Amino acid sequence: MPRSLTTLSPTGSSASAARRIVAAALAGTEMRGRLDEALLLVTEVVTNAIVHAGTDIDLHMEISPDSIRVEVVDRTPGLLLVAPAQPDETREGGRGLLLLDALANEWGTRHFHGGKAVWFLLTSTPQRQLEPPPAPELRDVAIDNATESGVSKLPPATEISWLLDLPADVERKLSPSQFIGELLYRLADGLDVRQCWVYAHSEDDDRRWELLATNDRTALAPDPDSVRQAAQSNSAQLPADGITLVPLHGLSGVIGALAVRHHNELSVDHLALARLVGERIGIVVRDDRARVAELRSRGSLALLAEASEMFAGTLDVQLAMTLATQLVVPRFARWSAVWDTSGRLPRLMAVAHADETRLSLLQKALSSPDGDSTALRLASHVSEHRPSLLPGTELPTEVADERAGEILTLPLVSRRRLLGVLIVGRPPGRIFAADDVGLLNDLARRTAVAVDSARLYEESTAIARALQASLLPPTLPQSKISEFGARYAAAGEGNEVGGDFYDVFELFDTGSSDTGWGIAIGDVCGKGPEAAAITGMVRDVLRLLVRDGHPPPAALRRLNEALLQLGDRGRFCTATLGTVTQDGDCLQIRLSSAGHPPPVLVRHDGIVELVGRSGTLLGVIGEVDLAEDLVLLRPGDALVFYTDGVTERRHGNMLFGEGGLLECLRSRQHRSADAIAGLVEERVQRFGVARDDLAVLVVRCAEQPRNDAPSAHRIAAAV
Repeated sequence: MPRSLTTLSPTGSSASAARRIVAAALAGTEMRGRLDEALLLVTEVVTNAIVHAGTDIDLHMEISPDSIRVEVVDRTPGLLLVAPAQPDETREGGRGLLLLDALANEWGTRHFHGGKAVWFLLTSTPQRQLEPPPAPELRDVAIDNATESGVSKLPPATEISWLLDLPADVERKLSPSQFIGELLYRLADGLDVRQCWVYAHSEDDDRRWELLATNDRTALAPDPDSVRQAAQSNSAQLPADGITLVPLHGLSGVIGALAVRHHNELSVDHLALARLVGERIGIVVRDDRARVAELRSRGSLALLAEASEMFAGTLDVQLAMTLATQLVVPRFARWSAVWDTSGRLPRLMAVAHADETRLSLLQKALSSPDGDSTALRLASHVSEHRPSLLPGTELPTEVADERAGEILTLPLVSRRRLLGVLIVGRPPGRIFAADDVGLLNDLARRTAVAVDSARLYEESTAIARALQASLLPPTLPQSKISEFGARYAAAGEGNEVGGDFYDVFELFDTGSSDTGWGIAIGDVCGKGPEAAAITGMVRDVLRLLVRDGHPPPAALRRLNEALLQLGDRGRFCTATLGTVTQDGDCLQIRLSSAGHPPPVLVRHDGIVELVGRSGTLLGVIGEVDLAEDLVLLRPGDALVFYTDGVTERRHGNMLFGEGGLLECLRSRQHRSADAIAGLVEERVQRFGVARDDLAVLVVRCAEQPRNDAPSAHRIAAAV
């Protein structure tokens, strides 16, 4: 098995020298079909050793009829970078090992005292159509530069197809920068030039150029801005001697340039060949930039779709602002923060950071008094509700790591009102392109709409809760003989006011030594402010009439007249009105019902039954038929009032109904009034989906009566 050992100096020309040695070794062998892969791999391995080790390099080769093994040894101990599991455009190290993993049949590393090595193995494949030129016999040589005698130049400039193309299966495994780098090595070998560089506009900003690929990472590259200015001015030379420029053209004009540093003036043929390679590189750059633009466009659409879906699922201001910061980090920014500026002073609502270890420091700095002044300064830059770019020095000094970057300030504007400011920061070296600014501004608009909707919902919910609370008694009275319990649950959204109500109020003149109580429960048709207005009127009218001494039927008739006088603004309602007075150790309840479901009497012995007579609905006709019923509650008895939201609760085709209510209350006689009300609500809520409001009112006679003499006129319950 032929073997060779070559010592290479740590200069940029050693990579080209290693390529020539490998090409010469494979010429005329069965392994010449793997020439392209061998050249790519030895270039990458030698270049990495030169850049990272900086010592002399030993190039070992072992060639058999069906394989070639190449090992590159440097003289610096240490660890090699590990190849990442997945290609990552943001990762700076380990990319060369990915190339080894993609092209080599086998590869590995060796570590020893005083150095380390990387090796790869290629086995034979079908021969290529293009035959490389014959090579000299293998021998041991020491090479200090690429032009030393004894190493043949490969390939000749006349082999244009070899310079421009790689096998399709190999090209598919290379990134655009790796493919362009290989073209540069071939161009340098073919033209016998020193260095080649390719510049192209940045993916973030068309106005800024960056170095895309080179055949010599050790050589000082020309300044990208100088190359851009010369190429866009159609200059073929840089001000520095010995560098020729070949512009790379795209649909929008010059998108980059191929820069070639040469020993002597390029001949006409060599210049034409450089232009051919430049055109090939230009195609690769255009395709890559188009791919990046397409991916960015897809990412933008995906981000906006994701944001819209998330914002649609929340009606919370804090959550909406938190989502805005998390959507942009880390995809578009290193950190992000959002302030609420609707109040007198800005208020920090959420902070996100790509490095979680710095999140608390950033949040603490931005929420400090200096942070508040920072928010005011940043908000002042949002002129005419438009985004603005600012330097990182606008941040507090405590976050020094972020101050070197660029800040994008985005207004959160909805209905022409500034609701807040979204701040997005990038690390040093990364700027905000026009596409990024437009995308983030769209995200800010969606955030503002979500925040505005959430704020309106929270305000309307607070108003609805306050209005609903005003229609219900704040507390329920209790005495030694009487217990009251109640439950209320609205079926609609939190910002809707229901029409169901209950009330318990004190009677001023009961004709006894103890104060009595008035009770009412009802259901006004509809929901919302109109129903709430009628509910409030009904509650106040009934309270006033009963306290003035009107019996329940008379009070309900007067209420019916009041509802009819409202005309088109009026609504019909059902109601049960009663009075509760003490009768010895019992409670006497006089009640009248106007179209309302009958209450349930729960006896102390477990017997349950519906009591009372239902009269005419209120607010529909002038003459209503109403009756008065008398119910006597003995110690342990309870009377349960409810609205139709209880009995009409559905589960599929089944109703909870009066039967379900009676079954729920059976054998519950020893529970307190509040426990009975809670039990009814729980059973109804578990039964099915709410379609109507629910109200429950329970009156119970305590089982520990006072030691008063029993009344002589105790009467039985009238049903």
